Amino acid sequence: MKERLEKKAHLIMLLMGLLNVAVLPLWRLPIAKATARAVGYPLFGLGLAINLLSLLALKRGFGGEIEPVTELVTGGIYARERHPVYVSFAITMLALDVLLRSVSGILFTLVAFLPGMIWRARLEEQALARRFGQAWKDYAGSVPSLLLSGTICVNSSSEPRPRGGPGTGL
Repeated sequence: MKERLEKKAHLIMLLMGLLNVAVLPLWRLPIAKATARAVGYPLFGLGLAINLLSLLALKRGFGGEIEPVTELVTGGIYARERHPVYVSFAITMLALDVLLRSVSGILFTLVAFLPGMIWRARLEEQALARRFGQAWKDYAGSVPSLLLSGTICVNSSSEPRPRGGPGTGL
């Protein structure tokens, strides 16, 4: 079951990326190429930098699996964001959409690709909660996620529990 779900998640993410490439040229942003580059290149660089920092923090665990393969990583960029890889993918995808001046690409990224990554992040959080128990709960309770803002998923159910309270900023 776990392997089928993981393969399904990989396939869905791949299909989302391919569909985004297919819709890119359908509807153009009415901005100059120079403006698109001025916005798109820094976004692309930010996405790549976040991805590189994630890779450095994860080391062997950077394999794309939903189930954790190593220890719980809480240092580096993971001390500030629970899902930096997914955040980097979203930023990079939006940067490419802007660079290509694609309204349809931006809409697709926001309506289809991003929800797919959120779904995958929630699956991953459930797997982390099962594997690391209280250590995951403590980490998830103290480190935010841009993708899952306002929620943490610390149990094996599909329902996240709300975040909030003193000092959380929510």
